[in-house]
Amino acid sequence: MSSKNEATRIVGIAWYRPDQWISLKEFCEDRDRMDETYEIWQKGAQNAMRQLRSGGENVVSVDFDLEEFKMWCSANHKRPIASSRSEFTVLKTRDLDKG
Repeated sequence: MSSKNEATRIVGIAWYRPDQWISLKEFCEDRDRMDETYEIWQKGAQNAMRQLRSGGENVVSVDFDLEEFKMWCSANHKRPIASSRSEFTVLKTRDLDKG
């Protein structure tokens, strides 16, 4: 999540690619905490977006490319876990917010 000010805050939700889901789970150390299938994850993400929007948040889906995430993890000495996925998404959301 990033914000210029409260009125223009954008909340980013990582939007995983269906063709990368299995590879993402194989790469991530916390795969046992991730949804079993892309479809289950997608349904949960859509519900989260609806709830945030109903609360007045400006929510956007943020394209999450596995290869870019792998390079980012390596360059920043990050383990491929939930907190790193979140941090990566926040950074990508800030890029959207600047544009």
